[in-house]
Amino acid sequence: MNTSNKSLNLVDSANDFHKINSRETAISINNVEVSFSTPKGKFTAVKDISLDIKRGEIISLIGHSGCGKSTLMNTISGMVLPTSGEVIANDKVVKGPGPDRGIVFQNYSLLPWMSVYKNIFVAVDSVFKHKSTDEKHAIVNHYIEMVNLTSHKDKLPSQLSGGMKQRVAIARAFAINPSILLLDEPFGALDALTKGSMHIELLKLWNLDNRNKTIVMVTHDIEEAIFLSDKVVVMNNGPAATIKKIVDVNLERPRNKKAIAHDPEYIRIHDELLGLLFDKFSIED
Repeated sequence: MNTSNKSLNLVDSANDFHKINSRETAISINNVEVSFSTPKGKFTAVKDISLDIKRGEIISLIGHSGCGKSTLMNTISGMVLPTSGEVIANDKVVKGPGPDRGIVFQNYSLLPWMSVYKNIFVAVDSVFKHKSTDEKHAIVNHYIEMVNLTSHKDKLPSQLSGGMKQRVAIARAFAINPSILLLDEPFGALDALTKGSMHIELLKLWNLDNRNKTIVMVTHDIEEAIFLSDKVVVMNNGPAATIKKIVDVNLERPRNKKAIAHDPEYIRIHDELLGLLFDKFSIED
């Protein structure tokens, strides 16, 4: 990269950072605690969680298994209601699931008896009741094309690879145009090559929406979190998990996986996250 191009990229990165930080808050988590009743008594999954996420940000939640990442995600989706505190999404207190919050799970959640096309159409049809059939078909075809599945649109999920199924799930989530997209370990079961391809597909769709869609992702993968995110939220171990630290990812976009792996800032962030996650497991002489 020549000096002028590098300068332009740095300016673009600074502008992106300014645009995000000047935006309104899309999600506000205020002093949230989530507890469950068990045969052994009260179990507190997370407590004292406060976090603001701006519109257009991509945020990753990372931490050890059982640290409450998915529980916290589910309070945003509305599938789990806080025991105390509140979650506000798009200026409304979350009291249940809503079409403004799309969800993609690791297990795809596709209807096995329906084709790729029908899996997406059912979602579009249920959300956009006011649109004509032609408009709905146009939306479905658009997002199928965006994830490069046009030639597979009549196949059943059983006829698709894991990566293809995940592309269908992501296309379906984007097709209903939620302002907030929630990803619960969506790429965890994929091989490294397919996972890398899915990262690119996700960012292409995010860019298509002019980076206005807010994305919150649960992951165990540090490299994935850094490559995709604007911020990484590190959780303490559960039970009664809290936020340990929020790490800013100040790497210019668009990001190239091969290039940023050698970027001193990437290495610094990677080392910091490793330290936050694994310091208690270090071996001392």
